[in-house]
Amino acid sequence: MHFSIEKENLLDGLSKTVPVTEKRSPLPILSHILMDAADSKLVLTATDLEVGLKMNYDAEISDPGSLTVPGKKLYEIVRELPQGRLSIQASERNRITISSAHSVFELAGMDALDYPAWPTLDSSATSTVQAEKLLYLIDKTMFASSNDDSRFNLNGVLFEEIDGKVRVVATDGHRLALINEELGVSLETKMLIPKKGLLELKRLLESLKGEISIGFEQKNVFIMTDRFVMTVRLIDGDYPDYRKVIPESSDKVLKVNRAQLLQTLRRVAILTSDRNKGVTVRITPGTMEISAVHPDLGTARDEIDVEYGGDEFLIIINVSYLIEGLSSVDTDEILFELTQEAKPIVIRPEPAKDYFNLVMPMRK
Repeated sequence: MHFSIEKENLLDGLSKTVPVTEKRSPLPILSHILMDAADSKLVLTATDLEVGLKMNYDAEISDPGSLTVPGKKLYEIVRELPQGRLSIQASERNRITISSAHSVFELAGMDALDYPAWPTLDSSATSTVQAEKLLYLIDKTMFASSNDDSRFNLNGVLFEEIDGKVRVVATDGHRLALINEELGVSLETKMLIPKKGLLELKRLLESLKGEISIGFEQKNVFIMTDRFVMTVRLIDGDYPDYRKVIPESSDKVLKVNRAQLLQTLRRVAILTSDRNKGVTVRITPGTMEISAVHPDLGTARDEIDVEYGGDEFLIIINVSYLIEGLSSVDTDEILFELTQEAKPIVIRPEPAKDYFNLVMPMRK
């Protein structure tokens, strides 16, 4: 294998594929990038057996071939090389030489035949969707999914079809986010997509506009453009019945400026502790008072004007969850729907959209 390629193209590909590699696996090859040079294209492949990504770039191929190399180390080398074209040549014993100007590096690789097989998809089973819309669905929900590896089903985000729209739901048991949106794709079954796959997809979608292709098979979802192909293995597990925690109705509604409330919460959060992120929220007609007590440092209290005419309402809530929930809403005004002090606060945009998130209260 021997090819030359512009540094910025190879660096772009490595910056996207290296995060997919598995660093702590007992299989060393999962920390490698598969480089496949043929037909004037260099294809970079990374996988951790759950998420896979292929990126392709134009290259001058002198000798076609393939080899796997340590992804992170190759990225660090290429990042420090001078601008311009660089040359990569494989030798016997699965080693590659990276040359640019006066710089020469030799790196040990592994046989490409040992790299995990790539899943296949019937190309006729794909649909096109807007990259911006898919990114919007991910942004509105993924923050509420769990980071606890022991609760693998809550590590994912649920995609299902409800009344012709795609419903996306995420919850970690303490909060929940839900959105309904027309995506232009039909889902035959529910899909539970792992958070890591969505995080990597989000990074790719943030630099894209226009249409992308999406396809499904029994165990994987595929996302494709001219530049990349991503595959994500679906979580095989049951998702909790999220409908049970959504209040059916609310007899107390509060309206507040989102930016002002976020500023107030961030100020008060300074005096919460790492072990206890709870703040006390007291709502009275026209006013929301937010306070925190740090056992070693002191106290904080702040107020904000709100539109509310109901009875006094008191709740203790995780300030980090509340801030993330408010940050996911993109309107200037938001509505808090309140029921009972032991029930969740529902956060909705104002004017209303087919989206909301909720936060469960903490015990007093």
